[in-house]
Amino acid sequence: MPRQELELAKDLINEKQYDKARSLLLKIKGDPTAQKWLEKLDELAPVSAAVSNNGASSDPSSPWQYMALEVKRSYGIQYRTNGESKPDWKDQPIYFALNELGRIGWELVTFESSNELSVYILKRPGAAVVQKIEVWDQ
Repeated sequence: MPRQELELAKDLINEKQYDKARSLLLKIKGDPTAQKWLEKLDELAPVSAAVSNNGASSDPSSPWQYMALEVKRSYGIQYRTNGESKPDWKDQPIYFALNELGRIGWELVTFESSNELSVYILKRPGAAVVQKIEVWDQ
């Protein structure tokens, strides 16, 4: 089994998906090859230097990033991801938004809905993003 995981990690490294490769290698405890590759990854793409797309700093202690997809149904359908408005998605069905996020590695974990607002929680491998955001008026 570790051989298959090492092959997958190798493919991820070749595709420059370092966070995903790191998460996978961390699961292979005690394998000397995995440890050597982790050391190389730390040189190539240090966790502490990881920065999210919006410039927020990352916390290397978490193996997951989480995202909140907020869907507000008032005067049409409006979307926000981690507080950032998505005007291009306005009035699109929920499966459109989930497919867009799935294409970049996000996976749905759970959701909660009440009246006009639904919140979908998604995750993907990688360092957690630490950022305070503005919230909608309730």
